[in-house]
Amino acid sequence: MPEGAAILTGRDITPELAEMNRLAWKLAAAGLGIWLLGLAGGWWIAGRAIRPIRAISHTATRIAEGNLDERIDTRDAESELGQLATVLNDTFARLHASIEQQKRFTSDASHELRTPISILIAETQRILKRDRTSAEYRETLQTCADTAARMRHLVEALLLLARQEAPGRNFNTQTRVSCDLADIMRDTARQLAPLAAERHIEIDTTALSPAPLNADPATLGIIATNLISNAIQHHHVAGKTGAGGHIRLKTGINENKQTCLIVEDDGPGIAAEDLPHIFDRFYRADKARTHNADQAPHIGLGLAIVRRIIENHRGTIEARSEPGRGTAFEVRLPQQ
Repeated sequence: MPEGAAILTGRDITPELAEMNRLAWKLAAAGLGIWLLGLAGGWWIAGRAIRPIRAISHTATRIAEGNLDERIDTRDAESELGQLATVLNDTFARLHASIEQQKRFTSDASHELRTPISILIAETQRILKRDRTSAEYRETLQTCADTAARMRHLVEALLLLARQEAPGRNFNTQTRVSCDLADIMRDTARQLAPLAAERHIEIDTTALSPAPLNADPATLGIIATNLISNAIQHHHVAGKTGAGGHIRLKTGINENKQTCLIVEDDGPGIAAEDLPHIFDRFYRADKARTHNADQAPHIGLGLAIVRRIIENHRGTIEARSEPGRGTAFEVRLPQQ
C-alpha cells in the first residue's frame, strides 16, 4: 500500500462546553422556578376553591351541634358551589322548620293538657278516698268524661294544625278539585243550624253567590265550620233566653278574580287590643267574648287552623271588628 500524506486540524471547544453547561443550569433553574410557581399557584387556586367547601363543612357542623339558625354564606351564588350552598340553606331551613314545628307541638300539647290531666287525677284520687254514693260516682265520671272529651278535641286540633303547618303543605295540589265555596258554606250552615237555634241565632245564607275555585273541599269545610261556629260561640246572645242575633254569609268573585267569603255577625265585636292576636295559637279574648259550657270546648286553635289552611291555598284572611257592632271575617282565595 503506497504511503501518503495526512493533515490534521483542531481547536479547543472548552468554552462551548462550559457555555452548554451554563445553559443547562439555566434551563434547570428556570424549570425549577416554573415548577415552584405552578405549585404555589395551584396551592393558591386550590385553597380558594376549597375555602367555600370548608365554610360549608364548618356551617354544617355547627348546625349539627344544634345551632339551627346558622346559614351558609351565599354571596357567590352564581358559581356551582354557590348554588349548592343555596340548596343546602333551603334544606337547613326546612329542617329547622320541622324541628320547630315538633317543639311547638310538644310545648302546646304539654301546656294545654296539663290542666285536664290534673283534673282527671284529682277527681280520681278524690273519689277513691272513701266509698261514695252512686250519684257521686256518676258526677265524678261525668266530669272525667267531659275532661277526656276536651283532651281529645285538643289533640285532634293540634294534629290538624301540625299537618297544615308541615313544610311543603302549601304546594300540595293532589287533593284540590273543582268545587263551589257557596255550596260548602250552605251545607255547613245547615249542619250548624241546630247549634245556632239553641242560642237563638239565625244564619242568613241568602247572599251565597256562586264561588267556584280549585281547592281541597275537606279543608274548606274546616274553614266554614270554624268561622261559623266561632261566630255562634262568641255571639252576644249567649245565655240570654229569647234574645236573637244574626250571622250573615256571603260568597262571590271580586274584581281581582278571587273567590271571596265573608262571615259577619252582629255580636259584641272584638276589642282593638285583641284584634291583632285573634289568629295566634291559644289566644282567647275572654274579656270581649263569652263562652257557653254546653258547646264544644273553646281551646283557641280554630282561627289559627283557619289562617294556616287559607295560607296553604295561597289566600288571605282579614278580620274587621268594632266593639258593640259585630265582627266580620273576609277570606280571599285564588280560583286556581
